[in-house]
Amino acid sequence: MLENPLSVLRRLPAPVRVLLAGTLLNRSGTFIVPYLSLVLSRELHMSATGVGILISSYGASTLVSILVGGVLTDGLGRRTTLLLSLGGSGVLAMAMAYSPGAGAFVPLLVAFGFVAELYRPASTAMISDLLPSRDRATGFAALRVAVNLGFVIGMTLGGVLVDWHWRVLFVADGATTLLFGALIFFFSQETMPAHAEGHTAVSRRGLGLLRDGVYAQALVVSLAFGFVLFSFITVLPLTVTLWAGYPAAVYGGIVAVNGLLIAFLEMSLVSWLRRYRRLRVAALGLILGGVGFAMTALVPHWAWFLASLTIWTIGEMLVVPQQMSFLADWAPPAARGRYMGLYSATWSVGYAINPILLIPLHARAGDRLFWILLGLVLLPAAAVPWRLDRRADRPELLRGRTAEPAAADRPGPPTPS
Repeated sequence: MLENPLSVLRRLPAPVRVLLAGTLLNRSGTFIVPYLSLVLSRELHMSATGVGILISSYGASTLVSILVGGVLTDGLGRRTTLLLSLGGSGVLAMAMAYSPGAGAFVPLLVAFGFVAELYRPASTAMISDLLPSRDRATGFAALRVAVNLGFVIGMTLGGVLVDWHWRVLFVADGATTLLFGALIFFFSQETMPAHAEGHTAVSRRGLGLLRDGVYAQALVVSLAFGFVLFSFITVLPLTVTLWAGYPAAVYGGIVAVNGLLIAFLEMSLVSWLRRYRRLRVAALGLILGGVGFAMTALVPHWAWFLASLTIWTIGEMLVVPQQMSFLADWAPPAARGRYMGLYSATWSVGYAINPILLIPLHARAGDRLFWILLGLVLLPAAAVPWRLDRRADRPELLRGRTAEPAAADRPGPPTPS
């Protein structure tokens, strides 16, 4: 029987709960990105072409930001990178709220996109530092719960704020980000293991992340999964509204179930799954993801779409925390930020290439063939974590594996910044 998620949350260390609370607060105030195209076109009167170019530039800046954030996380430390990202993006959001026009707004937005995403590798590295290996998947699941639950709240509140006044949207986004930064400043501390600091320079010279064959295979799986998964944003609305003939509100209600399932089940499910081999669990999740997406093709009815979404959402809950847990153990502590940063970047790449490739394919193939082909992408990918389970997920090969935080690695009291 699955445990109450609040009980799972209470078992996590206090510093992890601080990070999770800040993430929930910050994501609940993530108003800029979901309503960006509306603000640019309706309030700043930009052309459709200009809006498209600017949003693409914003996306490119966030991708670069994630990669740079990994380097900063290993060089400056987790806490410093978090404070730099949260403080900088909070101030930039406030500045955009008071910009006099598009000429001042545009460069601020691109800078915001870069600074805002620096924190992502730092937050995942901090969870890796604070938790022993057996609890890392649960910690990552809790982080995903905070992100998804906050996104649902943010989407709801943002719709109200943008119609009230678009500048309020940016002030509120900046304020919640700065509050997250305050939580980190007053209640968190540096978590980078002491023994990792002395080896950072060596890691920078000789690690060669993409020459790490095990890591490269895991990145390919992550890219494939993200590429397929984001079809629920890009193609599923077309299937629900055009093929099945439902109004857009039905699509919104179906997709909302994804966030609710993650919010209420993922922590408990991942905690219960600690007794099983994590990469085998991830392989099963990839199979369920493929089956769930392929099922979409069978019956053009809302209940069937909901059933298929439930199956691929369970697959998502099995894949992501387990794979992140393995990568946190596989990465040398001195390079953990870069390992987790490049992993996060595969999701951004998957999101970027999904509409370019799959929307035209959907138009040509039709709904029935498209969703079956999409599901087939994930089935061979499941062989990779299964193989890595036998060849790489062994205690003697896991450079970042910990049983319990060693005394030398436990962070000391907070230092003033």
